[in-house]
Amino acid sequence: MTLLDQDWTEEQAQGLLDSLNLDGGTPKWKPEHLRRLHDWCSAHEKDSTTIDGQLEFIAYELLNSFQAVGMFLKRAKTVEEATEAVQPYVRRLAYNGG
Repeated sequence: MTLLDQDWTEEQAQGLLDSLNLDGGTPKWKPEHLRRLHDWCSAHEKDSTTIDGQLEFIAYELLNSFQAVGMFLKRAKTVEEATEAVQPYVRRLAYNGG
């Protein structure tokens, strides 16, 4: 499954990817989100340390737990609009060292 498989446009997928800063390995997320990522990936036989596994989890979250953000993303027409649309989700994930 890719982001485009979820009927997001290339611009929407690029805006999401640009916002996430995924580079493989363990993402720099808050512990509760890392736990949910690991649990979801384990249940779906995905590797939580790969970008593919992380993107599949994020797609699931935007279609289920964070539907409002997913709907804003679907309405975005440009990469910039998509980047802005996912900021509430990205802020919830991000570990700021505190």
